[in-house]
Amino acid sequence: GGPVEDRLGGSEEILMADWADAAHAQGALVVAPHFPYPHLELAADIALGKIDAAELKYFPPRLDSHGLGSWYRYLNCGYRLPAVGGTDKMSNTIPVGGVRTYAYLGHDLEFTHENWLDAIRSGNTYASTGPLIQFSAEGRPPGSEISLPDGGGTLELHASARSALPFTRLEIVANGRVIADCAADAGGRSAELTFNYEVGDSCWVAARCWGETDLWHFWANRVAAHTSAVYVEVGDRELFSPSQATFMLTLIDGGLTYIREMATYRDEDKRRSHLAFFEDARQTIHRRLHEHGIPH
Repeated sequence: GGPVEDRLGGSEEILMADWADAAHAQGALVVAPHFPYPHLELAADIALGKIDAAELKYFPPRLDSHGLGSWYRYLNCGYRLPAVGGTDKMSNTIPVGGVRTYAYLGHDLEFTHENWLDAIRSGNTYASTGPLIQFSAEGRPPGSEISLPDGGGTLELHASARSALPFTRLEIVANGRVIADCAADAGGRSAELTFNYEVGDSCWVAARCWGETDLWHFWANRVAAHTSAVYVEVGDRELFSPSQATFMLTLIDGGLTYIREMATYRDEDKRRSHLAFFEDARQTIHRRLHEHGIPH
């Protein structure tokens, strides 16, 4: 944990991946909190499929943030990480439910903890500081996969949002880029948007809304919401970002350097085990680069 999180002289004992494996063995859902931190291991955890969802807890002005940008980059590399919210209640200055998760169970399922977890795994979710937001592509909700032929095609995208607190804009994004948007109504309480999107290559699409009102959660947050993605596959081409894959390798190499040269271990077998984990992640990304014919 380092000097601000651990006792003086503390040592590395366990990976987040070990916790994730133990949680999965119990049928639990594994969420990466404070996404995308800590960068080094998280890149390895995502590469090896340890993470089920990403916590989006900070909505800055116009949704221009490192956290959202990092989530977009992982989505662009083909990793499917549903969006969830979290309070991160570190003090009484942070309201419980200030950032929260909405997950759609379906019409016929009882509201139980297990069904809610399954709904998050399915990807039909959104994270929100208040607004209620809906999104569909060809009538299919977030978490869905749409297959198009080699030439691509046109998708009808529909988004809507309602909010008790005023918001400013409703937007549809594809691979992290705004492709359609509209202003909220005069009171800032609702907006609706339909857009026909010409798709030529594999991508993801989602909806988001944002406002200018500050919500103080110890730090300043904004009125906003973001859906999880609908995944679009054109032909048999996997969505893959060589630049993000290369960046993940840089992060993983940083983790390896830290373990080899800086980390304190009381058990050298544990150091070797942690190195092997990062090496496994490294080789997994290298294989993906080779599969896509990308020199590196």
